Amino acid sequence: MPVSGDIYKSIGRAAAGAVSIVTAFDLTGHSVVGLTVSSFVTLSFDPPLVMFAIQHGANSYPSIVSSRAFGVSLLSVAQSDIARRFASKGPDKTSQLSFDSGEKLQVPLIADSLVQIECLTNQIFISGDHAIVVGLVEAARTRDAAPLLYHAGRFGSFTALPIADRSASK
Repeated sequence: MPVSGDIYKSIGRAAAGAVSIVTAFDLTGHSVVGLTVSSFVTLSFDPPLVMFAIQHGANSYPSIVSSRAFGVSLLSVAQSDIARRFASKGPDKTSQLSFDSGEKLQVPLIADSLVQIECLTNQIFISGDHAIVVGLVEAARTRDAAPLLYHAGRFGSFTALPIADRSASK
């Protein structure tokens, strides 16, 4: 018998991860839709593939899974308000928000984010109450900033621990 929903949710809360916003254009091609995901991962180096999971009930689900291309913006610690906005069920998450346009695929990307990735939709797998979307990375940009992390239902930052000097032990 599988674990209970409560136990499974506590497992998810225990896993710390970078906070990302996945964006695309809606079915009309005119408005931006998106959602906050903590399930974003790099999948393959050759070819460069990434993936994330999206719940079937998400407002942006029809647009994201129908889109030929999407953007992924990994947020900096200064962008927790954007993460909260895209995690909500509100109808207009994009008002008064600045977007960059992808240089290659023209997908919407969160301005000033830590990482901006432009992807072509490569594969979609339906599994349980989610779809797993795999994207082929066509372009990406990074900038130097502290990442926004999600853990135990809260946003936070990363504090690096010192790396031991390995040359002294030789």
